[in-house]
Amino acid sequence: MNAAVTAKPQVRTHPQSFYYAGLILVIVIWSISPVINPYIYKHISPTVTSFISSAAAALSLIPILGKKLKLIDKKLLKVAIPTGLINAAASITQKIGLLYTTPSRYAFLENLSCVVVPILMYFFIRKKPGKLKILAAVLCLFGCFLLSGGDLGAGGIGIGELLCSISGILYGVNIAATGAFATKFYAPLYVFVHMVVSVVSSAATSVALHFITFGGTPISPIYFEWNLPVLILIVVISLLSNTLCWIVRTNVMKHLDASVVAVMMPFSAVLTGVFSILLGLDNLTPMLAFGALAVLLASILSSLSDLWEKEHPLGKRH
Repeated sequence: MNAAVTAKPQVRTHPQSFYYAGLILVIVIWSISPVINPYIYKHISPTVTSFISSAAAALSLIPILGKKLKLIDKKLLKVAIPTGLINAAASITQKIGLLYTTPSRYAFLENLSCVVVPILMYFFIRKKPGKLKILAAVLCLFGCFLLSGGDLGAGGIGIGELLCSISGILYGVNIAATGAFATKFYAPLYVFVHMVVSVVSSAATSVALHFITFGGTPISPIYFEWNLPVLILIVVISLLSNTLCWIVRTNVMKHLDASVVAVMMPFSAVLTGVFSILLGLDNLTPMLAFGALAVLLASILSSLSDLWEKEHPLGKRH
């Protein structure tokens, strides 16, 4: 029999639209969490919620990985542990910062990652950001500023704003490092190490922030109410936003530029705004509308930049 007829392709590829669809799924799911979390925090403190969520995600990955857990080696740990610690640090500073600032300011400052990633990708792998990516990053930053109400300077910059800025930068470092160094690893295994790191970090943070005081008050006091519906809600959100979304995003970053991911992710803030309006938690304002439009345009520009770079490699440009 002819070998050419029986031979099977060794690599299965998908169109770019497949990976953009995966990224959109992540954006939609991550946009729902901010609307639900305030309800959860009425019953269980944020740091304890983070611990339960990370533990649920890590445990859910064990049966998925099975024998692949044996594939954890020094090469994986050398990348996954540092990026996991960076992600955990971003989450910790985010939670502390949110205690001392408003959600609107946080929404703007967290998305500093969209500006940080193109710069870091150049330092990590000498990948120069194109003009469209730079424009997209600036436009995205401006859009996030509008989404925040456009009044960041009205009340000055305090500890909350500073910590949220650090959080956004750390998230950017995580995205860039994942895009530069983690694309060769099996995504569920990489995410599993992340979640284990997050479990340990969340436990340590919960205790530390309970005993460290600011003005005589614990930074984040531990409180836990045994409420089965709330616990189930935390686990379900964890399985979707941590297990599913992290695996999808890590796989997507094997095929899309990290800068594209960084610029498109803030669009979740737009959807969060829409959900907030539908639920009566927020009002539609010109700032919200124009900010959403700016972020949408930034996402389109970033996507076009990614497509252009794939069709016109650096060596073939004229």
